[in-house]
Amino acid sequence: MVLIKRALRRFFFGSGAYNFFISKIQLKDIVFVPEETFPGDPALGDNIYHGHFDLRGKKVFFSENPFQKNKKAERDWLDELHSFSWLRHLKAKSGSLARKQARYLIKNWVQNNKNWNEKSWEPYVLAKRISAWLTNIDFLLAEKDDEFSLLLRRNLLKQIKHLTSITSKKYFKFFQDNPHTFKYDIRKISIVKGLILGQISFGSEQTKYKNSLDLLEEAIKSNFNNEGVHKTRSPSTQLQVLSDLVTIRESFIMGNKNVPETLEKNIKRIAHSLRFFRSLDGSFATFNGSKKENKTVIDKILNVADGKARARGPTSLFESGFERLTKSNVCVFIDTLSKNEYTCAKSPHSIEISIGKERLIGSCGATNGKSSEWKKVLLSNSANSTLTIDETNAFTGQDKKQYFSSKRYVKNGFDVVECIHHGYLKRFSCICSRTVELEKNGKSIAILDTIHSDKLNTFFIRLHFSPSVKISLSIDKNSALITTKDQGLLFKYSGKAKLFLENSIFVQDSGKIENTSQLVLKGETTNKQTDILWAISKID
Repeated sequence: MVLIKRALRRFFFGSGAYNFFISKIQLKDIVFVPEETFPGDPALGDNIYHGHFDLRGKKVFFSENPFQKNKKAERDWLDELHSFSWLRHLKAKSGSLARKQARYLIKNWVQNNKNWNEKSWEPYVLAKRISAWLTNIDFLLAEKDDEFSLLLRRNLLKQIKHLTSITSKKYFKFFQDNPHTFKYDIRKISIVKGLILGQISFGSEQTKYKNSLDLLEEAIKSNFNNEGVHKTRSPSTQLQVLSDLVTIRESFIMGNKNVPETLEKNIKRIAHSLRFFRSLDGSFATFNGSKKENKTVIDKILNVADGKARARGPTSLFESGFERLTKSNVCVFIDTLSKNEYTCAKSPHSIEISIGKERLIGSCGATNGKSSEWKKVLLSNSANSTLTIDETNAFTGQDKKQYFSSKRYVKNGFDVVECIHHGYLKRFSCICSRTVELEKNGKSIAILDTIHSDKLNTFFIRLHFSPSVKISLSIDKNSALITTKDQGLLFKYSGKAKLFLENSIFVQDSGKIENTSQLVLKGETTNKQTDILWAISKID
């Protein structure tokens, strides 16, 4: 049935009759120019001007037209190219030459993609392109060019008409493979954003927005839990979605339209939960493939969201599966797991530790822009600071029943988080727990990893350090000296395990891979209970 629907979709949208239908438009002037909250990077704009498209962590050079068929490029990279999300970088570069380059690229795209095709007119890509062209209109049309203005408006209206058609209820009935897939797609908010910005920019009456607003409300409900955390549990993804929602709201305000009450409430709720993930330096904890993100950009989006860029966020997101311990200048994040089926297979009990404005321990970095194989590696247990059994992931994604729990309390002046999961129970007969204690003055962090097992299994406790941190093992290999920019720290452990210093990597937001180090505790489980206690303390 799905294959039949896909064939019908290709036949219908690819037909001359349908192209005639979406091309038959009443040409309108743009009455409102929306503003994008994510700023551009002039350095990246300069690269694009010289033909170097650095997208999704991969740079490709084009001497002329980048929109001709490129069979070697990965789908994610091509989607980014056709979305024109990079147009803001040319705008940031500014100037007449950058503007001419932007116009040249849009003309080339129209020349090769003016009619529907399955890839460049894919709903998510289409919607992002509509948003990109509209939010950069002031840059594109700053110098008078009637021919280009006509081409731009005609093609925008044509694409908006198609987007309006495919988001209608009739479309779902006849052409959508599975309506529920689109309903719960994490990209849906970007699709609705393109639809609403198109309607507002060309002066549509608000009475025509009902379907768009229904889709928006539905998308927010399906993308966020009761705590306002995105279902990917990735701070970067949540920031991008919040940026989309803020852009929609600001467009309503600047376009003299009524802001939906639910939109306003959800923006504040999502912004509040997002603050949880900010480290002491203002960037994000890198859970679930998240980037650190530029703290200035984070501030800007949060400030536009609710005017409270540096307000305190929650210390606990119990439903979402995160806890945060902060004392003095020490901050510890713990992933305690969530009941969200979408992400339960990510790295249980992974931690991130910051001291002052320096990240000490965390993951191997962002997955953005990496290949599917790289994403698998960076999202694995071994690429995060947690315990693994036999170098495998705790949850396979096929686990029908998943048990985990956590609790938080104060004991003898220590903030404590206890968490447990059964991710290794079926395959290795192991139940794993982690107890994190942060001293009230922030001078020491103690973590107890416990494995309940009736079989012998090899376990690894990995701690991935930031590239700026230096590690040296003691002669007896029972401890390690940790040196940061500002101070020295001592790592010690007890239990039946051996300590190793190994190479590791950290993938920067830009995609650049930096060499770094990791401490590894390796041992074997007993037939009852295995306890490994390790601690990091400040050296006075």
